[in-house]
Amino acid sequence: MKRNPVLVMAMLLWVCSVSAQYQEATREQRDEIVSRITKSAGEMETMQGDFTQVKELSFMDEKVTSEGRMYYKKTNKLRWEYLKPYRYVFSMDGQNVRMTSGDKTSKVPVKSSRMFGEISKVMAGGITGSGLVDSPDFDAQFMVGKDDYKIILTPGKKELKEMFSSIQLFVGRADHRIRSVELIEQGGDKTTFVLKNVQVNTAIDDRLFAE
Repeated sequence: MKRNPVLVMAMLLWVCSVSAQYQEATREQRDEIVSRITKSAGEMETMQGDFTQVKELSFMDEKVTSEGRMYYKKTNKLRWEYLKPYRYVFSMDGQNVRMTSGDKTSKVPVKSSRMFGEISKVMAGGITGSGLVDSPDFDAQFMVGKDDYKIILTPGKKELKEMFSSIQLFVGRADHRIRSVELIEQGGDKTTFVLKNVQVNTAIDDRLFAE
């Protein structure tokens, strides 16, 4: 079977272009990235902003897009409030995980479920990076781009390995804050969260995390 030389050349150029976007970090760069992300997270008392979630399912051609509002407060308090196309709330107050859809709310104590305990760490760590980029529970690969860092986390714990093949964080080089997160599931599904209109260290009512 003859190959079109123009097509082959175009594919090679595309592969080179994609690979050139990120270069693997040196040991010194890796240590510096972890240090700066940890410092940025340590200075962050609260964070809130809008998010877009894009779900790519292996059995569907079309992507499923949702939009909402995110709130974070230190000590693992987190609220993901989906507003479009339907309303759904996932919240954590440090002790319990609550999931609200319509008039129904389910509450699970974090300590009673190892699975929810691990999920809560991933969700909170996906906001600041703290507890993920330097966690012994993940094999981490650090990549350096022009405007951001790409950190590929491969879980080692059984609970997380059963759900995710990898968690990918995209961190801005200017402020060392997470811009987007990709959750790659074992079955091939992918969920991407993109944060925007972010505000840091503004007042947030604690009641948001307990409802």
